[in-house]
Amino acid sequence: MVTRQELFEQYQAAIVSTQDPDLGWTDPALLCMRRAQSAVVLTAWNPGFDRPGAQANRERNRMLGQRLEDAGFEAWPADGADPDGSFAEEGFLVWGMPIDQACALAGEFGQFAVFAYDSEGVRSVVPC
Repeated sequence: MVTRQELFEQYQAAIVSTQDPDLGWTDPALLCMRRAQSAVVLTAWNPGFDRPGAQANRERNRMLGQRLEDAGFEAWPADGADPDGSFAEEGFLVWGMPIDQACALAGEFGQFAVFAYDSEGVRSVVPC
């Protein structure tokens, strides 16, 4: 079984991208610098140590997307992937969401962490 520490190491190594409506798939760090705005990336896939399968993960992520839309956040599709491309999870880049609110929402979906980008494009993994 994978430990929490091993999961966080995977998070640190993940390649994150987002789908900019104008530029297509790109690095969120570049977009944060371009917009001079912070963002978070969160997902509803694979909560904690559970691995419910693609169909259940997509449904959970759809519900997360609906929550973000209902709250009025600007959210773009995002992916987090292993560096070798062997695995990826769908999620959302959310512009201007406070980190405490992002962690609270991520926690509701069983997530251990979110990616946070500051307005200079610096990424951190924030435990929730």
